[in-house]
Amino acid sequence: AVGDCSFSPCLHPEPSRDTMPGLPRFHLDTSAPHSRRPCHQWPGSWASLQKTVVILCLLLSSTSLSPTHAQTEIPPETVKLWADTFGRDLYDTVTKYSGSLLLQKKYKDVESSLRIKEVDGLELVRKFSEDMETMLRRKVEAVKNLVEAAEEADLNHEFNESLVFNYYNSVLINERDENGNYVELGAEFVLESNAHFSNLMVNTSISSVQLPTNVYNKDPDILNGVYMSEALNTVFVENFQRDPTLTWQYFGSSTGFFRIYPGILVQADRDNREHFKQLVDELMVKGVGVVNQALTEAFQILKQFQEARQGSLCNQAIMLITDGAVEDYEPVFEKYNWPDRKISTLADAQENVMEYLHVLSRPMVINHDHDITWTEAYMDSKLFTSQAQSLMLLTTVAMPVFSKKNETRSHGILLGVVGSDVALRELMKLAPRYKLGVHGYAFLNTNNGYILSHPDLRPLYRDGKKLKPKPNYNSVDLSEVEWEDRAETKRVLFLTNDYFFTDISDTPFSLGVVLSRGHGEYILLGNTTVEEGLHDLLHPDLTLASDWIYCITDIDPDHRKLSQLEAIVRFLTGEDPDLECDEELVREVLLDAVVTAPMEAYWTAMTLNTSDESEQVVDMAFLGTRAGLLRSSLFVGSEKVSDKKFLTPEDEASIFTMDHFPLWYRQAAEHPAGSFVFNLQSAEAPESPGQPMVVTASTAVAVTVDKKTAITAAVGVQMRLEFLQRTFWAATRQCGTVEGPCPESCQDSSLDCFVIDNNGFILISERSQE
Repeated sequence: AVGDCSFSPCLHPEPSRDTMPGLPRFHLDTSAPHSRRPCHQWPGSWASLQKTVVILCLLLSSTSLSPTHAQTEIPPETVKLWADTFGRDLYDTVTKYSGSLLLQKKYKDVESSLRIKEVDGLELVRKFSEDMETMLRRKVEAVKNLVEAAEEADLNHEFNESLVFNYYNSVLINERDENGNYVELGAEFVLESNAHFSNLMVNTSISSVQLPTNVYNKDPDILNGVYMSEALNTVFVENFQRDPTLTWQYFGSSTGFFRIYPGILVQADRDNREHFKQLVDELMVKGVGVVNQALTEAFQILKQFQEARQGSLCNQAIMLITDGAVEDYEPVFEKYNWPDRKISTLADAQENVMEYLHVLSRPMVINHDHDITWTEAYMDSKLFTSQAQSLMLLTTVAMPVFSKKNETRSHGILLGVVGSDVALRELMKLAPRYKLGVHGYAFLNTNNGYILSHPDLRPLYRDGKKLKPKPNYNSVDLSEVEWEDRAETKRVLFLTNDYFFTDISDTPFSLGVVLSRGHGEYILLGNTTVEEGLHDLLHPDLTLASDWIYCITDIDPDHRKLSQLEAIVRFLTGEDPDLECDEELVREVLLDAVVTAPMEAYWTAMTLNTSDESEQVVDMAFLGTRAGLLRSSLFVGSEKVSDKKFLTPEDEASIFTMDHFPLWYRQAAEHPAGSFVFNLQSAEAPESPGQPMVVTASTAVAVTVDKKTAITAAVGVQMRLEFLQRTFWAATRQCGTVEGPCPESCQDSSLDCFVIDNNGFILISERSQE
């Protein structure tokens, strides 16, 4: 098939009528207006064929040659021969090394014992929502416990102007002076790395206190507040023991201190200094606030309401938040405020700056209103350092703490706020990945329509070697991540999704679940014996998705050091009866372990049969299953692997994560079983320049029961691009029945030959830079 570049042609298949069944004949459609559509949009694109098919495009590089002349010189039959030869050789290689036919047969053998269940999206989203509601309710109960304890402690505390009391100051703990003695408020404070708190150094037996630098740490108000709030230590620990999924708990006092549990070492080390320098550097000052007009308007509005006796007829206040005033605004205050002047000096203003809290909160105190507040998503700054590669997104549940003393109740005294963080990652674990299918996912929205959690929410951007938070990362609309409109070059998949959503009771959040139509509507269920499953689960070539929750290991401290595989073994053998596991997921991974076990022997035999270096055309073979099981085998020494990051956490796109299946699995799933999808990528890394380009080829394995088809696995190989190139150029040296050298070939300077994939990306070209 030969086309003039000006036509932007696309090749698509028609039924084959030659001697090679299963391989199509391509014809060129340049007459219809829609022939300019990208190749991947054709309903019958090559990727949907049962065997590997390569689109071979020949473009005329000489304007003196017309398309008619070129067709005379290179008959379509010759080009078809090249494509057939290359396609056959490539298909034979990838099926041979991947073992895809064996894997398909092994699942076919157990097909009669399997069943396929249709997924009910509404039932699924409701179940996830109920589980999330239960989890969040426990957080609210923990915060209520803190409120009751703080208010009771204040009720029983008498203010002591001369109180002397030592406490753990987060900035000073474990600090010593030049004589080796602990500094004041800096006594010994035992800190240990804790995986539950992102491996930070913490003390889970007690809290610590943080103060702003401009607050005197022995001010009587501070000392009395810190002393009173010591009663929270017991509640912090009890809350954490009752619900080990809790993270940070804290009390922020209206006097200016902050008590946090577990206790933590907040020092001015390099990372912290870099963090704050970065925040300061990002501050931008521009424009001038026209405060005069704003104050005038505010006074006039309040005056109108007061004279007309409209509104709530309670307290009136004007709050101005600014980084500095450019005028003194004396005429405005002289006209509207001085007749009933309450504040006369700057000292008065500084002394009374917190009074508005008590005034505005007075109705809540009198009515005993303890409103529960949930925040939008925000980043955990405790983990944000200059070396941070990712940040944990949190939401916080908070409640106010009021004074219950009779003599102050009418004054509406706000003592502070208590709160607890909820890691959104922990919340999303309640929507297990395996129940959502290959392309499915769950997401959370706030009542303002902003995303709380979504697989495609990218809160960070790279600035040089550093990752920085985007300015509006917590006010992103769903449409901004669901509909891509950026002009980027990428491989695409065409999916039709169904969206299911519901609210999460007693919170301002809603949950959405997305299922792709077709195989995404079904889930495969099977079974095997524990003995057989355990035997095959312990093969050295097998790993499990580390982010998936087969067993809950992050609650009991004795379980936190267990891998998911180790936890499953303990669970199945009864060695640890306290382990709680997802029995459905464990059952499915056992079945997959048994069915895929013969692949290890197959790949080993392939390695032994290709000991000659000249025959080593494939670096590795691999497979993954719907239960998060991953097997791989090297055909070359580990030092000769082209892409060493592949199938490791450093290459997230190639492994199972909480957010997605591997890219090679997702792409293969959208093509018929047995049809290989090819991906070209550079194995080059900054630390190892000059590495070769590698090609990943993968195909899906499907199971059909009662006319329902589900994707159960994907299998593939990774090889160097140079093998594809050698195979292709060898294929183009054939001319059919012509004796001797071909009259025209891809080696001629008048022709450019390309091999492109189903998304139009160039896999092979005579010019390597393409």
